[in-house]
Amino acid sequence: MTSISETPALVIQAPEITTDVLQHTAGKLGVRVPSNVEEDFTALMSSAREAILEVVAMEDFVPPAELDKYPRMNVVRPLPEDNSYNAWATKATVPGADEGVLLGKTVVLKDNICLAGVPCEFGTKVFSDWIPNTDATVVKRVLEAGATITGKATCENFCAYGVSNTSAHGPVGSPYDKTRSSGGSSSGCGVLVAIGEVDMAIGGDQGGSIRIPASHVGIVGLKPTFGLVPYTGIISSETSIDHAGPMTRDVLTNAQLLRVIAGVDGLDDRQIAGTPFLTQVPDYPALLSAAKSARALLAVAGKGTSPTPGEPRKLRIGILQEGQVFPEMDPCIASLVHDAARKFEALGAEVVEISVPGHSRAALLGRVHRLTQYNNLLGRASGTRQIYQTDLTQKILPWTQDKFDKLWFLSAGLLLQGQYCDEHFPYLHGKTHNLIRKLRYEYDDALNTVDVLLMPTLPWVAKKLLPQDASPSDHFQDYLGLNTNTVPFNLTGHPALSFPCGMLPPPEGPEELRLPVGLQLVGKYHDELTLYKAALAWSDAYDWKSL
Repeated sequence: MTSISETPALVIQAPEITTDVLQHTAGKLGVRVPSNVEEDFTALMSSAREAILEVVAMEDFVPPAELDKYPRMNVVRPLPEDNSYNAWATKATVPGADEGVLLGKTVVLKDNICLAGVPCEFGTKVFSDWIPNTDATVVKRVLEAGATITGKATCENFCAYGVSNTSAHGPVGSPYDKTRSSGGSSSGCGVLVAIGEVDMAIGGDQGGSIRIPASHVGIVGLKPTFGLVPYTGIISSETSIDHAGPMTRDVLTNAQLLRVIAGVDGLDDRQIAGTPFLTQVPDYPALLSAAKSARALLAVAGKGTSPTPGEPRKLRIGILQEGQVFPEMDPCIASLVHDAARKFEALGAEVVEISVPGHSRAALLGRVHRLTQYNNLLGRASGTRQIYQTDLTQKILPWTQDKFDKLWFLSAGLLLQGQYCDEHFPYLHGKTHNLIRKLRYEYDDALNTVDVLLMPTLPWVAKKLLPQDASPSDHFQDYLGLNTNTVPFNLTGHPALSFPCGMLPPPEGPEELRLPVGLQLVGKYHDELTLYKAALAWSDAYDWKSL
């Protein structure tokens, strides 16, 4: 086992308080302390500094990992010949309990999830040799359920990109064509599940990072309701959009993993009102099996349009018009997903067209809101009660030219754009949250008339990877529009599930190369079960690889 990082002693660079330091600090606010109270303010700030230094000198605290119960073994960075897709960041063996619902299952973690004693690289070379000293809640839960964790999967640089060519260790190629994107930022998770090297993966999703790889490599990926899965012990991008969720080859296995990792942990303030406690988490696999046995996967308990309250009615699916037509959407993708949607009718569901006008501007809203990630890049606490990786913050800060040069252009851009936004538009973070709430209400209104929304997960099949040294402008243009249908639901927190519904050749050919296409279902808060039921009904009836 690799030794666990100790929190390094802080080098105190803050100067002692003098009147000059006081006025310099005040000047950053555009004010000056009046001379008649200058000495008083200097004394108060000096007292505050003493209190700060006392807290700085205290030993930090994080929940200890159960290393004796769940030892970390065989920790190694695999050789290239043992890592043909570059999907492994680190291999390890962490056996779970001797019994449990995941006994015999193997799980890989996205490389932003803390696994004590195992390196966490975050897809970057901005820092090195960070070894977490605590386990994420999702780690504890899968081990307690009997799973064996087999390592960490490559993620994109700072988890900030949806294309799989930004990791510090190189690109993660698609199982269908290594020269194409496997999606990001949970790129390694998607590939390792798709090629069968693991049974399950836990990914992270701030703008589509579970669903993008799921669509590109042909697996099932769920971004749960915001807060359903605790984010404790996972590197945050921005607390209001952080999601972790399951990635698997089939729907039932996905539901099995969600059942284990969902529920309140008492540590994460992202777990908002309505999040179930552990004893209240639905037994998704059992409920799915029961509905399947009763031939009721596409039946819903009487509500809404049901003629008689309490009587089952057909599941009502709304094809989101704005999710099918936007400039970057490949018409072939839209047509294939529309045809797949209509197949639900043959299975007994009702399918209608529905409009949510705000969807068309959601990606724009997401882009501006994402500038708040700048605060995380500067180590600024969000104010929420959670477990903070302060030892990681100390490795990242202060920013230097060398570190900046090692950032992928998107994160480097966020740092600069966030600084600009903070200086000139300090109210904008609050305004984006207000507008996001309005957007959520629009989706909620739509979901009062249908049970789920349906749209293509992505606007195109996996593209050829650009070289890492291509210009930032080329990378940006190559990426623009990719997350148009995924990022809205990170903002609003609605659950969103991607599953494969067919295959298409890339527009430029060759015709014989067929690549997966994902269909995305979006549901009401904490109604993951309905998404699973619909996806299972479709997946049981149709072979997506032949469509």
